[in-house]
Amino acid sequence: MVAPSAGGLNKAVPQAKSAALKSDDFCLIVAVDNDEILSECLLRSPDVASGALTITEIRGASNMADAYNQGLARTMRPICVFTHQDVYLPQGWLERAVAVLNGLSESAPGWMVAGPYGVRPNGEHVGRVWDVTMGKELGSSGFAPAEVGSFDELVLILRREPGFQFDPDLPYFHLYGTDLAQAAIAAGRTAWAVELPVVHNNRPIVSLGGGYREAYHYARKKWRAKLPIPTSICSLSNNPLALWRAQWRRRKVKSRGLCLQADAQDIARQAGYEDP
Repeated sequence: MVAPSAGGLNKAVPQAKSAALKSDDFCLIVAVDNDEILSECLLRSPDVASGALTITEIRGASNMADAYNQGLARTMRPICVFTHQDVYLPQGWLERAVAVLNGLSESAPGWMVAGPYGVRPNGEHVGRVWDVTMGKELGSSGFAPAEVGSFDELVLILRREPGFQFDPDLPYFHLYGTDLAQAAIAAGRTAWAVELPVVHNNRPIVSLGGGYREAYHYARKKWRAKLPIPTSICSLSNNPLALWRAQWRRRKVKSRGLCLQADAQDIARQAGYEDP
């Protein structure tokens, strides 16, 4: 086990082998600012609709750490799945997650965080997610669990420790997946991309200014001894060109408003994530 500290964890000591996970160990936590998107995506997920996967909805949070820390305070479940409201979990996702994470516990007993899409320290992206904005699957099937230093935040799975908190000083709603992975690594634990495909019924990211820039500068200062840290959007780096280039690549991206671009369940079936 590890001893908690403010905004993270201290160095871990070796863990005893834990009991196998079961579906009742899991809960879902989501920050909500659009009930229509929530209803059309996450709440339509079969495991959520059936009640097999309990859900805690957080509204009005000041940043994502605030939202997720509120969620942690409302449940004692040992496996907390943090998702975006525009994510759809295909049929059988919970059963698959139990099996995949039990396998991970056998091969990497010190794991703390997992997710369906991450970035390795060498910059390689690994995972399996259908991205509606890009109109394609990112990653591929059949990959082995891979250690990562950053996550796309669409789904984060936390094997919680007593007293653990997301960093409340990380501003806005960005880079908390990178912060979480790095906190796990700093504590002597590990972070993994695992094959748990989902549909991300997202909208284009037009700008990396404002809240993203502030979160970027905070995370860069916090983890300056570990830089550069590749992420799914922009490498955390002391070189200012990294953020500038990422923004430049978005110069022609147009906002599509608040409307969803596709039916999440139809996409899951077309992608082969669940039966028609």
